[in-house]
Amino acid sequence: MGVHDLQTVNKRLPLKDAHEKVTGTHEFPYDFTVPGMVYGRILRSPYAHARIVKIDTSKAEALPGVIAVITHRDVPVEEWIGLWTNYRGCVMDDKVRFVGDEVAAVAAIDLRTADRALELIEVEYEILPHVLNALDAMKPDAPQIKKTGKNSKDVVLINWGDVEQGFQDADVVVEGTTFNNAQDQATFSRNSPIASWSQDTLTLWSGCTAPSELKDAVANLVNLPKSSVRIVALPTGPSLGKWWFNNLEMITVFLAKKAHRPVKVVLRQDEVFAGIKRRHIESTQGRLGVKSDGTMVSMEVNDIFDNGAYGDKNDIFQSLSELWPRVEHGHFEMYGVSTNLVTAGCMRGVGDLTMNFALELLIHKAAEKIDMDPVEIRRINAAKAGDPCRGQDIHHELFAADQPYPDKVVISSCAMDECLTKGVLEFDWNTRWKGWSSTNTSSGPVKRGVGMATAMHVCGIRYTGDCGAIVKVNADGSANLMVSLGRQGNGNDSTQCQIAAEELGIPYDMVTIDCNDTNVTPWGQGSTASTSTFLSGTATRAAARSAKHQILKLAAATFEESWENLDIKDGIIYSKTQHNKRIPITDITENKLPGFWELSKQPCIIGSVVTNAPDDQIPKHVAAHFVELEVDTDTGEIKLLDYLQVQDSGRLINPEVCENQLNGGYYQGVGFTLIEELVHDASGRILNPNFAHYKIFRCGDLPDPKIHFVEQDDPVGPFGAKGLGEAPICAPPGAIALAIYNATGVWMTETPFTPERVLKALGKI
Repeated sequence: MGVHDLQTVNKRLPLKDAHEKVTGTHEFPYDFTVPGMVYGRILRSPYAHARIVKIDTSKAEALPGVIAVITHRDVPVEEWIGLWTNYRGCVMDDKVRFVGDEVAAVAAIDLRTADRALELIEVEYEILPHVLNALDAMKPDAPQIKKTGKNSKDVVLINWGDVEQGFQDADVVVEGTTFNNAQDQATFSRNSPIASWSQDTLTLWSGCTAPSELKDAVANLVNLPKSSVRIVALPTGPSLGKWWFNNLEMITVFLAKKAHRPVKVVLRQDEVFAGIKRRHIESTQGRLGVKSDGTMVSMEVNDIFDNGAYGDKNDIFQSLSELWPRVEHGHFEMYGVSTNLVTAGCMRGVGDLTMNFALELLIHKAAEKIDMDPVEIRRINAAKAGDPCRGQDIHHELFAADQPYPDKVVISSCAMDECLTKGVLEFDWNTRWKGWSSTNTSSGPVKRGVGMATAMHVCGIRYTGDCGAIVKVNADGSANLMVSLGRQGNGNDSTQCQIAAEELGIPYDMVTIDCNDTNVTPWGQGSTASTSTFLSGTATRAAARSAKHQILKLAAATFEESWENLDIKDGIIYSKTQHNKRIPITDITENKLPGFWELSKQPCIIGSVVTNAPDDQIPKHVAAHFVELEVDTDTGEIKLLDYLQVQDSGRLINPEVCENQLNGGYYQGVGFTLIEELVHDASGRILNPNFAHYKIFRCGDLPDPKIHFVEQDDPVGPFGAKGLGEAPICAPPGAIALAIYNATGVWMTETPFTPERVLKALGKI
């Protein structure tokens, strides 16, 4: 189907919730209430590592207006595990593992009473040694943080070929180390979950982005059948990984159970920064061997990242071994390490932001050694459709080793070469890049440079559950779509409606969606890991196709020909062979019988599908970024002058939504590179847990990025579409680092590139 044949896909259509947003009727978690609700607050630890010797809640419980108080004595002793190892720990136990860890929770008639009750809880702590650095936490004599097991998880390895032989075969070998400090999601929204028990059934309203996964985790923890747990995902704005689901929901559930009332736990802004989840702090060592013609022959990466107190990941990689699949020899090893800092877990671009920065610097350095244009060395080595997905083997082993696995898994589509070509043209790279031997001749302190980098990220993680969708066609020809997504402001609900409308052949405004209620939707992976367009969209299209086929089979008798010869467009069923034969879809969906009462015999048209895309073809979304900037060598300040993003995300379902995603990735990626950093002191306390002190770029602080897409249909994605939301954040560090080097001759290796770090690199402080 060509782009000109499409009616709703690839069109700039308004978001389904646009009216609610602009009129202020959009209810975020902080706004949402239920009848009879009381309010909850959490008492948090002032210590990075301590044992609770004694806790006395009697004064708090005696305070008028207090409904319930819970401590570790009121929750299961078993650990709960978040999907994709984002969390592993008890809801609360007799040990605290970071400043801000949960000690107790109070439910009261209002927040003021709850806050007063927290002050009345008396806790005696035995302070324990703490460790804030992953390398220190790996030492044999380091304090034991986890309840069971050592601080460092088992290493994850990806090996192919003979890496040492590859380095011997290389003409040039470069190496380097990068260090990335913690970034916060800096979400403006504050998730405020509400839990309500009714005998042995539980309803939980939360701004989560994976309602089906949260339902499974809660049901397992409270020992209820999954049918007795209902999750309603409230619109939360951008989650960026923070509100996937957290221990916050579990505390709310047990507090409501003891209170025998619906309880809404409300967070303060400092708790959002210092008590939930952040990006990993990460150290990456690497080596890269290349031939003089630019062919990469050997690649080695050693990555150590801190999981904080309750993160449990050791699969930080996502796509790096697949961005350069023709490297003959490779060795990747990754260590996830517990520390006494706030939990770290999946955040936008996990792994492919931090490790990609390290590899991009190695590629830059190798290109300089062989005097090759940094674009050209990437063009020679970049992934193409049909190349192997080595990392997918590890994901299968980690998450679904007992499931069938294809003999060969390949990239289904990848237009990196076309992205580079487009970027060179639109940025005028061949004019602006003066070569490695050029020197900045500016006589003043302000130096100008250009740079570029590439990135790749997943379109959902496979083998962690199929996605389901239901499409119900109504008598008036409209349709209800049911698919589990969550609502985080990225337009994914509208995207699904466009896919369903296109497949059904009805107008976009005739499709409504239920995406947030697990009592309505089938199981789905939600809005994580750039999943929703590709995996949920695949299910949505399949369900819509099933419903459409049912309509066409019912219409076949009217047309007196095979249903395969029929189709639907703009709500009209027509014959593809006899163009004068056309009827409204309502002739089938209403099926009214003539007579005094005009009785209706409506058919039941429901398309229900649990599906996934083929296991042997995996899509990746890729990006090429180009930047020009100035560096003030007296102050260390960096000023972006021009920025270009070129991306392959297959066919765009809604171009405006896609452009907004790239804009957001640009601001957050440049923020990660230049200014964003959660800072902690020696005690483990976060020093900047608010927007006054945690700096982010605002609109107007950066030049508007120029955005271009290379639209090549993915062969397995819905209407050729695939993911797009995370590659945009992964390329800025490498591009900006090259531009700084081009301007000043120094490599920046620790993010963010603050003025102080720039001046240190320049040898001025």
